[in-house]
Amino acid sequence: MRVLFVPASTPSHYFPMVPLIWACRAAGHEICVVAQPWGDPLVVRSGTSMVTFAESFDTVAELARLRSEGTLGSTPSGPAGPLHQAMMRAQIRFAEEAAPEIVDLARDWRPDLVVADPIVLAAPLAAAAVGAPVVHHLWGPDYLRASAQHLYPGCGSAPEDWPEPLRELYARHGCEPAREIAVATVDSWPASMQIATTPARLPVRFVPYNGSGVVPRSVLAPPRGGRPRVLVTWGSMLAIREGVDTFPVLDVVKALQSHDAEVILAVIGADRQWTRDLPPDVTVVENVPLNAIMPSCDAVVHHGGAGSIMTAAYYGVPQVTLAVTLDTQTCSDRLAAAGAAIALDRRTATADTLADAVTTVLTSDRIRDAARALRAEVVAQPSPAEVAAQVTALAAGDAA
Repeated sequence: MRVLFVPASTPSHYFPMVPLIWACRAAGHEICVVAQPWGDPLVVRSGTSMVTFAESFDTVAELARLRSEGTLGSTPSGPAGPLHQAMMRAQIRFAEEAAPEIVDLARDWRPDLVVADPIVLAAPLAAAAVGAPVVHHLWGPDYLRASAQHLYPGCGSAPEDWPEPLRELYARHGCEPAREIAVATVDSWPASMQIATTPARLPVRFVPYNGSGVVPRSVLAPPRGGRPRVLVTWGSMLAIREGVDTFPVLDVVKALQSHDAEVILAVIGADRQWTRDLPPDVTVVENVPLNAIMPSCDAVVHHGGAGSIMTAAYYGVPQVTLAVTLDTQTCSDRLAAAGAAIALDRRTATADTLADAVTTVLTSDRIRDAARALRAEVVAQPSPAEVAAQVTALAAGDAA
């Protein structure tokens, strides 16, 4: 069977797909990932082939433009507010740019199944072109259907409520708008933390994949001298959307040093410039996967992104989050409700509240036990291999 994977244009949405890609490949299926130029080399390094599309649409530049206009600011907006409207316009423009190429690719390669991020509105056009079913793949909470006022096209929204340009695009490519586009939705976010009821939900075990890199031996060894080891990181998209200055790196480091903690700061190469003023005893690792560092850590402080949350949850590590955006605030609140973290709002957090949060996650048996319980829930989910068999069976049944 041929399976076409279509991630959204950000590594944090692609990485959760990788275990299912591996599982499909290991089961003997042919795999192709279609992605924008950001995917090279990230997709290739994950061990699969890739076709580039929609090169003329710069998603990063679009995000920067929205931020400069104030429509993608850090102040949360309502489900039908300007943030949602701006992102919807951007995704429709992306679909219009991507549609001809992804439809031609589908007709050439003839996939039997399309596994897509629900944000990618052009993916159903490729599936329709060859009569293949669509399976959605979530990357975190199901934001797109979490509110009756925030129903995303193909994720619960009535076709008559779709934006007119999108209905016209689907009509041009012979794809019928529908309330539900996908025959199933693969979801690695724990059910206890989910924020919506997703039809035909296929739970899958989250398996951490944060890219590849050379791992220093020092981060594999346990901490020395009885000191707690704390990982500090922020998402790669945070710097693009909000500016890296929204994450208070120096304040976090000072709070951790007051506990005599061993601090490991994980950055990507583009963000290394922001580490120049750190104390010399902070270990800075560049382009090292979080899943390689996390097992030896006693706690993690981060921005509240779904990938960081789930990587820590997989290893049962207590967390402190400093959310800036609406999506990271939602993730952080659900994690805190599970008892496995202290969630702070970056806009109102002070040095004292940060220090108190660090103290709590490093000393609280309650939070440590909740983190272990969350890990147990994560690893109890069906393996990617089991879910690969389910989704390909769906495609085989559809063909039959």
